[in-house]
Parts: sequence; C-alpha cells; structure tokens
Amino acid sequence: KATIPCHYFPRPQNTLPSSAVISRSTTKSLLSPLFSSYSADNTISVGKQRNHQATAVYALILASIVSFVIDNILHLKGCSNLYLYHKNWKWWQLLTSTFCHGSRSHLSGNLFLLLLFGRSVEDELGSLGLIFSYVFCGVAANLISLAWLPTNTISIGASGAVYGLFTVSVFSRLSDLLSWRKLIEVGVLGQFVVSRVLEEATTAATGGVAGINHVAHLAGASAGGAMV
Repeated sequence: KATIPCHYFPRPQNTLPSSAVISRSTTKSLLSPLFSSYSADNTISVGKQRNHQATAVYALILASIVSFVIDNILHLKGCSNLYLYHKNWKWWQLLTSTFCHGSRSHLSGNLFLLLLFGRSVEDELGSLGLIFSYVFCGVAANLISLAWLPTNTISIGASGAVYGLFTVSVFSRLSDLLSWRKLIEVGVLGQFVVSRVLEEATTAATGGVAGINHVAHLAGASAGGAMV
C-alpha cells in the first residue's frame, strides 16, 4: 500500500516668495547627508533602500496553485506523472513533485510558509537566489527521501524546499550581524526555524506521523544550511 507523504507543510509644488527661493542645487547639497540619492524625476531613495521588487516568490506560489487546480479540481490526465514515484522515478519528478499537493490544507500550509520565508530569502539573495534555493533544497530533499524511504512511497509537496528556505533565510543574515535590524530578524526567524526543525527531528525519532515525510523536511533544512 503506497503512502503519500504530505510535505507540510507628482510631488506637490510649494510656492515660495521671491526672497525665499532655494535653488535645486542648494537643496540637493543640504539633503545629501540624509539621502543616499536624488534623481531628476524626484525619486528619493532613503538610506540603503532596495530597488528590488519581489516577484520570484509569487511565481513559485502561482505554479503550485495552477498545478493544484489542474490536478485536484479539473482532474486533467497526466498530472500524476508530476508526482515522485520512488519505485520508478523520473528525473523531472524531483522538481515537479514540489509543486503538487494532495489537499487544500496541504497547499495552504505550504504556501503560507513559502510566502513568508520566500520573501525573506528573496529580500536577501534576490530572485535568482530564491529560485536556486528552492530548486536545490527541494531536489536534495527528494533525493534523500528516495534513498531513505520504501520504494512504495509517493512524494508530493513543497515542504522539503520550504524547510530549506527556513535555514537559508536565517543563515543568509548571519554575515551582517553588526546591524541591529539583522539581529532582530535572526532572533525572530531563528527561534521559529529551530523549534520546527527540532520538532521534526523528535517526531521522526519516535516513529513519525503517517503520511508526513519527515525525512524530506529534515533533508531540506540540512540542504539549506549546507548551501549557505
């Protein structure tokens, strides 16, 4: 009997009297200590504000939603070929299975954490960094699952990749601990990640929960730590 491990988891113009007119060059020189850049189109970047706008995380989320709709709502043929069958697996299933989910709760739980930690990783490493982290951790989690779990197992879900993003989001911030903001982020994110990983390890050591791939969770977290 096959078991399916669910991887849970226009700026206003001010009119001044002629005696109080300040030139643009004078204004720029006065504000230069406070602002990092001042452009002719009136766009001001304060401090070290990032120009990057997160997009990759939403693409990953959308891919999972589309896959769920096609598979679980429209029931189109061929979707099961995206699952990772441990007995006779195909190379593409190592990645495609991370976008497949067995239920709405399975999908919702993974996408919630993917949004939070995916945004966190993308803020630090950029879009390509997030995509690489997701693919690397998800594939690594599935490879270790293939080696560890019985051949009658079928693996689906993004949680192996998500657990990898847990550790990447924390470790990627350790290089800038002189910033008090980074310290707070590491503290808040770190305590959550440590508690989840320890909970997984404890559950796995006591036999685990049927239908949950604890191996993929722990493998994904380890892969994220090793990658950073």
